[in-house]
Amino acid sequence: MTIYEKPKIETLSNGVTLINAPTPSRNVGIILAVRAGSRDETKSTAGLAHFLEHLFFKGTKTRPTTMDISREVDRLGASTNAYTDTEDVAYVASGPASKVSELSDILCDMLSRPLFQAEEVERERNVVLQELSARLLDPEGWAWDRLGMVTYGGDQPMSWSAAGFPEVVETVSRDQIIDYHKTFYSPSSTALIISGGSSLDIDTAEKFLKEMPTATPKSREKAVWGQGEKYIANVRQFSEEEEPQINMLLSIEGLNSSDADRVPLNVMAHILGGGMSSRLFHTVRERNGLCYRIYAQPEQFEDSGRFTISTATRPEDAIKAVKLSFDEFRNLATVEVDDDELNAAKSSMVGSLYRGTETAMASASFFASRWLQQQPLETPDERAAAYEKVTKKEIKQVAQRLIENLKDIRVSFVGPIDIGSDLIEAAIS
Repeated sequence: MTIYEKPKIETLSNGVTLINAPTPSRNVGIILAVRAGSRDETKSTAGLAHFLEHLFFKGTKTRPTTMDISREVDRLGASTNAYTDTEDVAYVASGPASKVSELSDILCDMLSRPLFQAEEVERERNVVLQELSARLLDPEGWAWDRLGMVTYGGDQPMSWSAAGFPEVVETVSRDQIIDYHKTFYSPSSTALIISGGSSLDIDTAEKFLKEMPTATPKSREKAVWGQGEKYIANVRQFSEEEEPQINMLLSIEGLNSSDADRVPLNVMAHILGGGMSSRLFHTVRERNGLCYRIYAQPEQFEDSGRFTISTATRPEDAIKAVKLSFDEFRNLATVEVDDDELNAAKSSMVGSLYRGTETAMASASFFASRWLQQQPLETPDERAAAYEKVTKKEIKQVAQRLIENLKDIRVSFVGPIDIGSDLIEAAIS
């Protein structure tokens, strides 16, 4: 029995997309999503999308202070959040279905009519800088933050951290922020997604978004793989109380978001490193005891992709862990998986899909991700059916496509010694 209706898609007079995707729920998930992220910035503005994400919560023309916004959200029994990523930014609200209009109004107001008060800009500047520092103190956070510098590199926008450059955040003026707000947000690149137990009519959405910035979408610099160094390392000393580890990301070029093999890629990634019965988890952790966590993660961008194996081991175990990981990867490209392994992976993915779209907010996120990647707005049931159709032959073929890129592997890691060249050699040998 399905609980998912086909989303209703409408276009506002200013070009914003309105998506209503109702599901049985007492709650509603609302996302104001924009196809513009860190790769749409310039070197002089890198980090402003993230900075604005913070400042939108600091007061609007109709809700002048951060307390006005947060107290209204609390009174509605709701919560709000936001994120900035490589190709998109989004502002979200979750709360009772009966409050869909009020919550939509808050999100649209924040994005359309922010005050950017000088004192709030200065206060939040330090908050953002502290967030950047905290991320870089975490070894896995540092590795992911720096991964673009080696996988893309060459000072292209794809190489920059989505969180931005501290030097930009430190020096940007209020006037520059106001100008950036006007030029970054384009109605034709924006969607208001509503999912759960209520919907929003187009006339109300028109009213809420009538003062949205009217920028023109920017053309993106084509992503080019491998313009950076082969690896980047953060060599850190550990205290006597700490267990030394190599936290590492090993990445090869993957597939873009419109590639015909994107569904087989996701199934292949799950078989390789997507759960406790995955090959990486079983071989590297369970059978050899070399790590606590290990997983494979495909990332798909508009015109490029990245496929990453992530793990953390003791320095003396790192080379063996990498060898075992890429041996398993090569096996997927050499021998077809058996029926039991493929069926187990599909069942696991379908179960996770349904659990992961059960809430109103998760359902809204599901449809937002499809719209952001400019894909047809399939329902979770249709996505599950697509997983079920993937064949053993397709798994082998997509593994073969990726393995061909192994010769240009890139590595980002944190550890007590520099073994970057050894990690690369272990992967490709």
